Amino acid sequence: MLALLSILFKLAGVAFLCIAALGVIKLADPFQRMHAATKAGTLGAGLVIIGSVIAYGALDATVMGILTVVFLLLTVPVAGHLLGRAAYVSGAQLTLSGDDALSGVLTRAGQSLGKRSGWVSVAPKTPLSERQDRAPEPRPTPRIDMPVLPALETVRFAIIDGQVAQVAERAFSIAKRTGASLSAYTLIDTRAIHATADQARMRRLIRERASDAISEFKSITAETDVASILHYDEGDPEAILRCETLPGQTLLVLPCQGWFHHQVEARMDRTTWDPDGLLRLPSCHGGPVLFVAKTPLLETARTLVVRDCGEDHLAPLVEWSLLNHVWEVTQIVHVADKRLKDAALAEIADRFGCGYTHHAAPDSVCAIPPGIVGIRAVVLGRTPRPLRTNWFGAPWLDRIAPDMTGDVLVMER
Repeated sequence: MLALLSILFKLAGVAFLCIAALGVIKLADPFQRMHAATKAGTLGAGLVIIGSVIAYGALDATVMGILTVVFLLLTVPVAGHLLGRAAYVSGAQLTLSGDDALSGVLTRAGQSLGKRSGWVSVAPKTPLSERQDRAPEPRPTPRIDMPVLPALETVRFAIIDGQVAQVAERAFSIAKRTGASLSAYTLIDTRAIHATADQARMRRLIRERASDAISEFKSITAETDVASILHYDEGDPEAILRCETLPGQTLLVLPCQGWFHHQVEARMDRTTWDPDGLLRLPSCHGGPVLFVAKTPLLETARTLVVRDCGEDHLAPLVEWSLLNHVWEVTQIVHVADKRLKDAALAEIADRFGCGYTHHAAPDSVCAIPPGIVGIRAVVLGRTPRPLRTNWFGAPWLDRIAPDMTGDVLVMER
């Protein structure tokens, strides 16, 4: 009799498990599949365990079986709820008709995770800018007689301890204006760990700093309606942030100082490890890289300085930045050698309603002359050399201008 009862329980459990598997395969969206996996799966597994307990009959098996069933009932529904919440927040597809009861309760991404999982961003059917109350401002038509960079689709930015707020706010602002998708990167440079004698301690300290940076980032995202994806990884940041999209499709936003060791100072005796990768990222990224000013700039700072060293892509980069509202500027200052007579920047300034002036370039490459006031940003066609964030005790921004306070937009060839 007990053997027959055990078989009946096991058959019923297997039937429910088959129904759960069929639901996971056939149902249309993650929420329905999660429901099938948790409800039918829990009941099916529980019946199979009860059947096994009846067949075995020993006290220890009975206690173990009951505890297992209780564990399933306590954990699987909670896990299903968390999975459903994560799927909703990440923008998973909803196929059932009716109102969205969580609309306005949870912040929901505008695109599903599948559309945002690759390096090449897929533009949403309904851009973020169209879902906002304020319609995007009309943009001037790009010139047809010079190369044009593709429209901005993705904004990526670094989450580095001590450098979170300013970078995140700029990235969110640009994404909101353009409707681009937004991704945040919290990375740990394993080279900093390998350069220390106590690698376990170094890893723990860096992870703690990175955790603090993530907490600050989450406090900032709680105050905005722009959805973003948070990436966490450990390895070589230059390889992780390497981008294969066309130049202009992806913007990388970085602080002017700091690195992915999150400013934890520790190294092996008689060795050096100086994190200068910040200035190598433009060549790895392969597109526009925006170094955000260390302090907020005054609204009266509306001058865009273009340091022209003869790069062919510089004028398209300036036009791209204005088309994508990276800054609101009223004056373009063209700093170039006298032999450079490119009129493209003057034409761009005229089409965007900006004033235009030309200044002779200093002898130093990437440097701009003194006396220019109200600088909002400097646009460069190459990263200042040498690629050292500090050179004989001076920050790399001093190679552009002493006490440089504006943004720096760089794109390598």
